[in-house]
Amino acid sequence: MSTEAQKESSGLRTWIHFLRYGLPVFAVMAAIFAVSQMSPATIDDISAFDTASGLLGRYTGDIAHFAEYFVLSVLILRWILAVKVPPGTARPDVVLVRSSAQKAVALAVLYGISDEAHQWFVNGRSVELLDLLVDGIGAVLGAAIYLSVYQAWRLQKSGGAGRSPGQDAAAPAELAPNSKANQGHDDE
Repeated sequence: MSTEAQKESSGLRTWIHFLRYGLPVFAVMAAIFAVSQMSPATIDDISAFDTASGLLGRYTGDIAHFAEYFVLSVLILRWILAVKVPPGTARPDVVLVRSSAQKAVALAVLYGISDEAHQWFVNGRSVELLDLLVDGIGAVLGAAIYLSVYQAWRLQKSGGAGRSPGQDAAAPAELAPNSKANQGHDDE
């Protein structure tokens, strides 16, 4: 394959990757922005909001904030992991995965801060610290649940249900940190 063809193929893969992982993140961000742009009277006129209000009562807004940022952090984490963890990696580095979750939560909370600041300029809306707290809780729980599912899926995919957390799928048992072969040896 020529260098020119490789560049075209790489560019196409980059676009497909963005459409698959990045676009959903920006779509949720745009939806959050669009709802934040609405006045409370406009939101009250939406029939879906009326139905939700009838079921959830006064907590409808809090549950909506929670759900928005839960989904946002899941999608951000999914995108970060798709970029950071190469395909076919049986057991990605635990530190990398956890730091990716922390970055996803931080980005979702920063977007929540910008969303609350945006509402300062919308007629009839105000900055609510409780909303920001609910956004943060949604982001943390979204990342935590996605991370748990992701790690369980990776473990099942690698066929490693019986391995200890520190043992790599490709490492022979005698090289595993807690194996019988390594007991009694000094690591000085």
